[in-house]
Amino acid sequence: MQALDRSVALLDAVADAGGHGTGLVELAERVGLPASTARTLLASLVAHGLVAQAEPHRRYTLGARFFELNRRFVAQSDLSAVAAPVLRSLWERTAETVHLAILHGSRRVDISVLVSPQLLRIDPTTSRVTDPTVHPLHRTAAGKVLFAGLPRADRLTMLRSAPWQDADPLDEAELMDRMDEVVRAGYATNLEEEAAGVCGVAAPVVDVSGRTVAALCVGYPSVRHSPDHAARLRDDVVEAARQLSRLLGGPGATADSA
Repeated sequence: MQALDRSVALLDAVADAGGHGTGLVELAERVGLPASTARTLLASLVAHGLVAQAEPHRRYTLGARFFELNRRFVAQSDLSAVAAPVLRSLWERTAETVHLAILHGSRRVDISVLVSPQLLRIDPTTSRVTDPTVHPLHRTAAGKVLFAGLPRADRLTMLRSAPWQDADPLDEAELMDRMDEVVRAGYATNLEEEAAGVCGVAAPVVDVSGRTVAALCVGYPSVRHSPDHAARLRDDVVEAARQLSRLLGGPGATADSA
């Protein structure tokens, strides 16, 4: 934690210095660190692209990686803003928990959550069972949609390298076939596959290129599961995902909606 705090302090100091950058001695004095410690931390930040050293005086400036991080942040923020009315409408129709998830590396990340107003509900903002760093993508409805939205080669690469803890791993070919079926169906379900008592249904949100950029999901407790309830939620989620896709310029978008 101390190293992280010091690194953040150095990043703030580099940012404050502006485009001309600043030297090691100035940075060390600014954050109250020995020059040797500052040099070591800055070397790590340079290696990760967060800081750059400009010739000829080796002055430190912000690295190019910040442009990519900012691009992702803006994209996520814009997506949340565009999706807000669609999510709200879906939440009002279903009275269940609605969330919008994206893929970040091998993790599913919820960028918008509307928790069910019902007393018995699923709340991904407080429940550890939906921790995407622990549970495989293919054990949740939203995760399946995001995983299935990748090309098969990318799925296999992720499956073999992701730090998932899967107590009952599936055969790779069988899992790929299941994900292909999710693509064909246009939705995915989770019937207590990740945790007891938790069900969900999700559909893909696609952009103008047809790429899956998010998963729109409704989560609900298994005590409310029935074929009729599940079918109604599925239809609502699929239609809401289509609406959001059209807003992003996806299939069916008009010039006005795009």
